[in-house]
Amino acid sequence: MILFLVRANLSVAMGVMIISTYPDKESVSRVANIAVESKLAACVNYTPINSVYSWKGKIEDTKEFLALFKTTKDAKQKLKEMITRSHPYTVPEIVEIKMDDINLLYVKWLEESTLRGKPKKRNNPSKR
Repeated sequence: MILFLVRANLSVAMGVMIISTYPDKESVSRVANIAVESKLAACVNYTPINSVYSWKGKIEDTKEFLALFKTTKDAKQKLKEMITRSHPYTVPEIVEIKMDDINLLYVKWLEESTLRGKPKKRNNPSKR
């Protein structure tokens, strides 16, 4: 019974990951900082990747940065709008993945770190 109540309560703050790609470290870092500072995302991971894609009839093979924005369903729409407005690409990749199998403490931290929650100081940033 207690487990059911905890899950029912936390399902309201379901975790969501938004994926996007950026042309360089400066642009992804700028957007990541805006997202976290404005509480649209609790965390943004980004890393260099190689991408092969078709653009305007030509096959491109470029270096990009992959960004993983961790947020909640309550903040996701505003996050997507911010990404769309600030993105340097004409056609930005904005993909939503629902985190439906997630550590309950992590969901709680997501909620506390985004629009619904109140800021909570973490002693060790490596522990989420």
